[in-house]
Amino acid sequence: MTSDEKRALRDRLVRTRAAWPPSERARASAAAAAILAETSGWRSAATVALYAPMGAEVDTRPLSERAVAEGKRIAWPFLEPGALALRFGSCEVADLVAGPLGTREPPRLAAPVALTEIDLVVVPGVAFDARGRRLGRGRGHYDATLSLLPSRAERVGLAFELQLVPAVPAEAHDAPLDAVVTEHRLIRVPRALR
Repeated sequence: MTSDEKRALRDRLVRTRAAWPPSERARASAAAAAILAETSGWRSAATVALYAPMGAEVDTRPLSERAVAEGKRIAWPFLEPGALALRFGSCEVADLVAGPLGTREPPRLAAPVALTEIDLVVVPGVAFDARGRRLGRGRGHYDATLSLLPSRAERVGLAFELQLVPAVPAEAHDAPLDAVVTEHRLIRVPRALR
């Protein structure tokens, strides 16, 4: 798939996702959160890395509320100037502040969370496939970060069913996921397919 084809796929899926009524996105976000929260990876995780949604991405608020209720620590990503890999800080969702590129991130005084402390990371994306490949926004921040996480940390893509495609093109630097969760199902990715 060429870069133009990737851009066209991104544009099409972002438009499709944004056209979905907010009430339906909220319902589907809650359903996906319920499925993820029943997995062994979520149940055993002490520290979960979540993202603050941009645009019409799957809302992680149901997961953050559940994490707080279950006594889990939440790690939120942020960008350090000039760095490719994300850093993480722990704070309440209400304490997130405006960051670059339209993101919300932990304030600079938030308690830092080392990558080695993360047990499960929830990853956004534009498109996903059943082999654990994802098409992100094209900047490579999550791929760089996932490659630095300890192998025991579970990597889970969070998506709406409409974001699943037959195949996402993979490049050498792309980091595969262990699972993809939608509002309808959990797709576990066998190691042999990653």
